[in-house]
Amino acid sequence: MNPLCLTASAAAPGRSGHVRVEHSALAQVEPLRFSLLGPLRAWRGSTELSLGSPQQQAVLAALVLRGGRSATTDELIAAVWASPPAGAASVVRTYISKLRTVLGTRWGRTHRGSALRSTPGGYVLSLPAGASDAARLENDMAEARHHRDSDRSVEARGVLLRALGRWSGSPLAGVPGPLAEAERERLVELRLTLEVAVLSLDLELDGHRQAVPELFRLTAAHPLREEPRRLLMTALLRCGRRAEALAVYEETRRILASELGVAPAASLRRLRDRIMAGEPGPGLGAAKDPAGHPTTDTAQERQGSLATLPTDLPDFTGRAAETDELVAALSTCSAVATGVAVVSGMGGVGKTSLAVHAAHRLAPRFPDGQLYVDLGTRDDPLVAVDAVLTCFLQTLGGQDIVVPRDRVERAALFRTLVAGRRVLFVLDDASDAEQVRQLLPGSALCAVLVTSRARLGSLSATVRIALDAPAPDEAMEMFARMLGSPISDADALILRRLVEVTGGLPLAIRVLASRQAARPGWPVAQTFAGLRGGPHLLPALQTEGLSVADCIQVGFGRLDKDQARAFLLPARAGIRVFTTKEVMRLLDAERREVRRLMDSLVDAGMLTSVARERYAYHALFFAFARAYGRGHADYLHKACS
Repeated sequence: MNPLCLTASAAAPGRSGHVRVEHSALAQVEPLRFSLLGPLRAWRGSTELSLGSPQQQAVLAALVLRGGRSATTDELIAAVWASPPAGAASVVRTYISKLRTVLGTRWGRTHRGSALRSTPGGYVLSLPAGASDAARLENDMAEARHHRDSDRSVEARGVLLRALGRWSGSPLAGVPGPLAEAERERLVELRLTLEVAVLSLDLELDGHRQAVPELFRLTAAHPLREEPRRLLMTALLRCGRRAEALAVYEETRRILASELGVAPAASLRRLRDRIMAGEPGPGLGAAKDPAGHPTTDTAQERQGSLATLPTDLPDFTGRAAETDELVAALSTCSAVATGVAVVSGMGGVGKTSLAVHAAHRLAPRFPDGQLYVDLGTRDDPLVAVDAVLTCFLQTLGGQDIVVPRDRVERAALFRTLVAGRRVLFVLDDASDAEQVRQLLPGSALCAVLVTSRARLGSLSATVRIALDAPAPDEAMEMFARMLGSPISDADALILRRLVEVTGGLPLAIRVLASRQAARPGWPVAQTFAGLRGGPHLLPALQTEGLSVADCIQVGFGRLDKDQARAFLLPARAGIRVFTTKEVMRLLDAERREVRRLMDSLVDAGMLTSVARERYAYHALFFAFARAYGRGHADYLHKACS
């Protein structure tokens, strides 16, 4: 985007008293850019601007949305307030004055002006074409239509994906007022339209297997929308899943009758009739493999069902180097062995989020499926292995497969079924290396991404990544992304202190952002007043099913009696960083035994090793150990006796 070059005209001012401003090459200025497809943000060049109060942002949003057309004072008032307060016009003039200061730029060598100018009865924000992401979105849509009209479906799909990538959250998040609310609804509707258009092109380009999981998500999120359901029925049929396609129709009929008292549209009824009659019809024929040969119904059903990855986090932040390392390590298949990546770290550090994010990046390289399992839901690792192997066998071989009773036979059958397929397995929250070994496929075409609190040092791995809590600046960026709105300078100071208190643990940051999001408009200092550590810290770090204490408890529950005692006693003595010698006195044990215990706690992700024979608690693990020691004095007494 070219800079906007402006200068004051040499002509005298007109009768209105306004100096006429025109384009010139006399002065170069950095362009203004605006983001509306998420929290309202603005930049001059690479510098982000502070946009002031929510109401001031509402005025700015109204001006940006006018696209260079003048807005009267009354129109701006109506944009900001459903019931305007007394003196609203004066308030708008104050906001305009502040915005001029924020957006102001030098237009000429001797004259300072602003991109925000007064007009008779109102104001106009002069911007170059494409200055906002919403304007660029409109350009994307026009380009996609051009490609589609020219029968260039691949190019149209690429442009639509680029358009969808412009969203960074809820449109105009945090901006109040009737105009922002209406625009928010329009943009949300537009996003759904684009998603449906991409999925429609996926089916046109024989991408029905990849489209099925996203269509299931879309129909669940918008149960009354019939077009995603029509596409889902079509995709399921192409995958050989005729019964499921009919089940989608029946669910649609039931929901529409219950919620709206209407029947499905004629297009859905016709599709249902053709499926029941076994009539392929236009666009519903059997799918073909890359060579163009029809595939069997059984193979379609199996391949179409192998997609169980959780949804990638839309606010995933940072970890770029780690993600690239995982993708690079698992993208190239070995000729002889399954690729295995291990992501380890303390509870709440973001292992699962990273693994799922990397898995979505890797998904195109494993077209036969991506399977996710949570191994941490069962206390007994062997019971978890039995359950997972059964799930894998039924997924790969169908519900009618006979599952062997012996674990060794199950594992052998699992490796037989996966042979020759390119499948990515995500084994989340593994307890130990032996548990993982029993779930490894034998095929070198497959890859396995493992997360664990433990280091899993005895497991042969292609790549290992030990996750630590992010740096303070990255943790603050996480908070802003999760919150969906920028952080003011005043809040940033408080937030940095909260990051220090919580050690920047991503789970804690998510809890803090969730609590702040539930209090829109509150300063961060007001939301977290009194949260300065101590015994009340952990109880405050829980919300809506997320709990830092519960997360740490899972790791603590996997320790044996001696490990638990070694973990708790330094905290009971008030020591957060300690040496082997200090623990020897606390445990009344020999150096060799203490070093073994300390190293096992480091391997389990409960402590960190800061130097030779020197260990430390993460801030929240220290708080947990102290609180547990106070609340379970009888446990410590027995453990220490």
